[in-house]
Amino acid sequence: MANYTQVTAQDAGLAQHMNQIFSYMSGGVALSGLVAYLTTNSPALLNIALSSGWIFMIIWLGFGFFMHKIVFSLQPTMALAVFGVFSALTGFTLAPLALVYTGASIATAFFTAAAMFGGAALYGYTTKKSLSGWGNFLMMGVWGLLGAMVVNLGFALFTGAPISGLSFITSLIAVPLFAGMTAYETNQLKEMFHHVANDEVMRTRTAIIGACSLYMNFVIMFTNLLQLMGSRD
Repeated sequence: MANYTQVTAQDAGLAQHMNQIFSYMSGGVALSGLVAYLTTNSPALLNIALSSGWIFMIIWLGFGFFMHKIVFSLQPTMALAVFGVFSALTGFTLAPLALVYTGASIATAFFTAAAMFGGAALYGYTTKKSLSGWGNFLMMGVWGLLGAMVVNLGFALFTGAPISGLSFITSLIAVPLFAGMTAYETNQLKEMFHHVANDEVMRTRTAIIGACSLYMNFVIMFTNLLQLMGSRD
């Protein structure tokens, strides 16, 4: 009876932990959407957003590389605030997409990304097997994708135009790749819970890290789906 009670308490703790992660992540998405909406309705802010894309790319890559170090060096409240600022900045920088794509296309890409993200996360959470073996394969894919993007950017800088069709191919790869990352990371967050459950500060930091990482996966899926499916104004 004691063992059953302990297992039940652990399951309840895990469910609460994962709910916290997805609540933080959903809050980040909502904040991004709000900031994007406000930016599109302000010509001054929109002009700034249009000219700051390369700065944002550097910030995004930097945050992705140093996310763990940043979060684990701060108290949870401050780390969550940093995630909020990052989410707001993401919404601000993505606002110009409203000038390129129709509202219907943006909505379609968003809900498609949400459905794919939800399905991948559900699989990662409910599967009985560990997905740790996916890690190296997925990271190789991410690095390969980044390499292709750098090559395309360099080609565009030198010639004035990107490599024909490469952006489409990278988007075609990015969507399933980051859906896989979502399943993998959700699974790893579930397994990691038992190592941090007894340390509330560490557990909360882990929840924030998970929210940041899953948020970035969702944004990448959304923007690449928009490039694949979007109708331009």
